[in-house]
Amino acid sequence: MTNLLHTTLPHLSVHGRALLSALGCVNGRPTSISELAQWLGFHDRYQLARALKREGLPPMETLGGWTRTLYWIIESQSSGATLRELARREPGRRWSEMRRAGLHGALLSFRDHCRSCAGTATRRRAPTPVPPASARPPKLEIDRSRPAPPVRLRGILADRVAVPGAPFDVALAPPNLALVTRGHAAAVDVLALGHPRVTRTIFVGPVPTRAVAGPRGDWAYVTSQFSEAIDVIDIQGGQQVAAIHVGGHPLGAVLSNDGMTLYVSSNRDRLVALSLTRQCIVAEIPIPHGSPQLCRHPSGRRVYASGWRSGVVAEIDVPAMRLLRTFDLGGVVQEVAVTADGQSLYAANEAGWLDVVHLPTGKRSATLKLGTAALGLALSADDRDVIVGLLHAGTVLVIDRHTLEIRATIQTAGTPRLIAASARGPVLVANEAGWVDFIT
Repeated sequence: MTNLLHTTLPHLSVHGRALLSALGCVNGRPTSISELAQWLGFHDRYQLARALKREGLPPMETLGGWTRTLYWIIESQSSGATLRELARREPGRRWSEMRRAGLHGALLSFRDHCRSCAGTATRRRAPTPVPPASARPPKLEIDRSRPAPPVRLRGILADRVAVPGAPFDVALAPPNLALVTRGHAAAVDVLALGHPRVTRTIFVGPVPTRAVAGPRGDWAYVTSQFSEAIDVIDIQGGQQVAAIHVGGHPLGAVLSNDGMTLYVSSNRDRLVALSLTRQCIVAEIPIPHGSPQLCRHPSGRRVYASGWRSGVVAEIDVPAMRLLRTFDLGGVVQEVAVTADGQSLYAANEAGWLDVVHLPTGKRSATLKLGTAALGLALSADDRDVIVGLLHAGTVLVIDRHTLEIRATIQTAGTPRLIAASARGPVLVANEAGWVDFIT
């Protein structure tokens, strides 16, 4: 759906494409226009309406109606159903006429309608959505004390920090911070770990998914899906300073060992290598389905990408960017992680299990049935435990890595998403219901 909308209106700016991407994701039916505006990083629905006018697009109600109708035509052609009761003739044409014209005819009508709106619009460059607070935030005070040796997890919910806007990823940043992507707020929150709290909010492009901090903790890189770019943020300065456009929606990201290259997966089923010094793509290869889940081998010579739609994990040689092997695990493969010794890969599966792959042989060595969808996964700082989030059960498991016995079950409620294990001990779990949990 999103690709069809973008192809039909190729003249749109990045911000206009982001608007269409958001509508395509919800098939033209956002929960509310105000919520959609927040999702895209606008102050309110009125700023969103002005952006639509600048792009030469019809009002949101009309645009949503067209998006829904295009979705219904696609469904009708694939299923053979009339879907008449759903159509409601929202674009002002009979459903029978729309169906006879087919998808191609409907797209042409949609394009012509948008062109008529563009003819009355004043063509100005659409500004990037700006945060409500324009003042530059003060620099962070960083705790640079030496971290204590990791202790084994007890499996206790020790703290919780409220983070609105559907948190998805949590990533550690040296020396004692964490970054939380807020997918429905076009923002990244910075958390202090010593006394858990949000210290600041950094506004980025719409639908930030993954965050990767630089080795020194001064910069971070955020995959902003709907801006089709990697946003570079200055953690200390508290602002976005650059955007590297990648083509398609960037999903997952992982940094090379030397911190000079960022590997990014996209919804175009590609893995791209970005030079961070040149801020451009230097290589790319096809992979078996793009995914937000990437991890790096401790040697730095391999990257693993989960192809969730195909149930495989791809092993890529870097920096050569060469596909080496694929591990066919079935189901819906989600987060992956490799042990510190480089011998084992753990993969959470949304079909309801945890897999272990012996990397020297490429064979699946063990499976633990979980009975419900697993998505987030991380290895503890001491590498003795696997932490797995059960997406629909509102539960996080602490599992002994060697025996695959469940050591602790933590009832978090909500929808646990991605997980990060701090070297100082606590495990952080982003919860889409609006918080980050600290587990010790």
